[in-house]
Amino acid sequence: MLRDSLYSYQLLNPDDRLFVGLQNYAELLTNPDTLQSFGVTFGFAAGTIAVVIPLSFLLAVYLNGRLPMRAVVRTVVFLPVVTSAVVIATMWTFLLDPANGLINGALSGLGLPRLAFLTSKSQALPSVVLVTVWQQLGFATVLFLSGLQGIPNELEDAARVDGASALQRLRHVVLPLMGRTTLFVVVIMTVFALQSFAPSLIMTSGGPEGTTNFVVYNIYQTAFSLQQPGMASAISAVFMFIVLGISLVQMGLLRTKWNY
Repeated sequence: MLRDSLYSYQLLNPDDRLFVGLQNYAELLTNPDTLQSFGVTFGFAAGTIAVVIPLSFLLAVYLNGRLPMRAVVRTVVFLPVVTSAVVIATMWTFLLDPANGLINGALSGLGLPRLAFLTSKSQALPSVVLVTVWQQLGFATVLFLSGLQGIPNELEDAARVDGASALQRLRHVVLPLMGRTTLFVVVIMTVFALQSFAPSLIMTSGGPEGTTNFVVYNIYQTAFSLQQPGMASAISAVFMFIVLGISLVQMGLLRTKWNY
């Protein structure tokens, strides 16, 4: 990939290539579509993590208790995780369709205005974020649930004997001991979000006006639609080093020694 990023050629004739050095890198740093795709991807990842982490933790706390309907909730929450991303993107494309979608049909039935979920510049990215949250919520919940079940019961029992309420036990006992698990979930969700591809390809085709043009989709379009694999390799290399930097920071935090 690094080698190919230094050349200009087409996939239809890969042997006819021209060495251009760092020209591809210089062009991508001034290409508004590429720069937009990086901004969209990082915004999408931040939005997904901001919703998934607290919601999945609350669900894990619920599923870890002795409450009714736990088995049903576990099935409903985890089912999207084992479903193909292509199937999910296709299903939600029908659900969010502005004309005949089920959700807009329900809104009309309630006397509310229809929403242009996937065709509005202001609604497309939040809609894709919500679909991704729905898909990944179950996996993050399972990770949090495993962390909760690894906390010794004696610690919560001691806090209960000392008169700590459920909220106090959650804040002062559970949350500190879940530090490593939380960071691990953040790392996993970051990786999933940054490599998102199916929603852009199937639901929005990167639109409207590039508001859902994720980096991986932009690489795909550059390589196969625009027939510029050298430029696509350069984008991939830059993205790889950025993600590597993020991963190193997160791994450094994961190696932190927690003392409680």
